[in-house]
Amino acid sequence: MRISDSIYPYPVLSVDDEDYIQDSEFDIEFTSVAATPFKNAVVKCRFILHDHNLERLISLGKAGLYLRVENSLTAYRKLYELEPGKYTFELEIDPKYMRKKVEVTGLLLAKQNITDFISDTINTDLYGKDYVFPDLNTGDPLAVAFTTNVVVNDEDSFKSVSSIMKVAKSKKEYMVVDPDGEIIYVYLPETLYEQYIRYQSVPDIALSIVILPALIQVLSYMVLNRGNDIDEQKWYMVIEKKIGSLDKDINDLFNEKISPLELAQMILENPVERSFNEIKGIVGIED
Repeated sequence: MRISDSIYPYPVLSVDDEDYIQDSEFDIEFTSVAATPFKNAVVKCRFILHDHNLERLISLGKAGLYLRVENSLTAYRKLYELEPGKYTFELEIDPKYMRKKVEVTGLLLAKQNITDFISDTINTDLYGKDYVFPDLNTGDPLAVAFTTNVVVNDEDSFKSVSSIMKVAKSKKEYMVVDPDGEIIYVYLPETLYEQYIRYQSVPDIALSIVILPALIQVLSYMVLNRGNDIDEQKWYMVIEKKIGSLDKDINDLFNEKISPLELAQMILENPVERSFNEIKGIVGIED
């Protein structure tokens, strides 16, 4: 459901609406953060509220800020509540539920029944000087931001390796790659897995150490098992699509025109170089 210029039986603060005086404002600013090999894309949301009466309702715990997210393609709908006192929220774009276009709406909702609410910032020309809000129930809107469309790039892009490749721990002594499923599992010994998680702050280094060799093995597996119906698995189709986006053909791999090592580096966008740049940054900080 798209909210852009809804009409309510009482004043609701919104953009380009005359229910409140011009100094009152409710809106959201969005900033997108692209996906990385380890994390999904994120939309950073900053709520803007300028109205002392509504702000007081929040401080009293009677109202709260919410973000409603809908995706018609997957029939996904969820209402996220911001932490009390917070005006920012990071929405992770989960490709399982958010595809192509996601509708995002900022809301200020009543968190409890509210009676006899009076505001000196409503438009008195429309509601008069002695206007008292009708009894408000939990969930009733007090402010509504325009619905914004967030365009989601190809959810199966290798920008987010996490869409087809998961790293997990195992009791084995060495790293093992298991492609027998819709996604690829990379199993690390427990101690290495703990370090992998600990060093997520240097993703490119971890990418070269773990994901790059795993992908090389997967590409070799694709060559060895060509024609064995693995092309119906999700991870195979994602890799094939990514190869096409590089102006390459999967047959180049099969015909040995390009090696698994070279192709893996192309798919992951030169992770070795990025790793050395990351190391350089760490050394620079320590120096």
